[in-house]
Amino acid sequence: MKTILTLFFALASFVAIGQSLELPRTEFKVDVSENRLSLKPGESKQVNVLVLRSKGYARAEATFGLMSAAIPGIQVSYDPASGLVDSAVATITIGPEVPAGDYSLVLSATLNHKKKGAIVKVSVSASTVAAN
Repeated sequence: MKTILTLFFALASFVAIGQSLELPRTEFKVDVSENRLSLKPGESKQVNVLVLRSKGYARAEATFGLMSAAIPGIQVSYDPASGLVDSAVATITIGPEVPAGDYSLVLSATLNHKKKGAIVKVSVSASTVAAN
């Protein structure tokens, strides 16, 4: 009885995990942990970039980058930048000269010469400097 109960919970956990990340049937898909960020000039924030692969892309090396046009003053770096990995941490840094506004970044991954991405909306608020 204990074995049957253990198998039931293991199966229920497997089904719950499988529903949260749906693997594509063909090619691959890029997803992000957060698709909206609010930052001030001089701040940084990290976002997980996930690569969901079909069987055909299981052994393809991923190279992470940016599909959208570069925005002056906003930098994106990845750790790791490439490799046979299923995720990377993107660090988005807002420079001190970036004006307040809304920006769209497309964080991407390239596998087998095919590039796909996910949009992250970044809202930059005005820098508040304390007056003396």
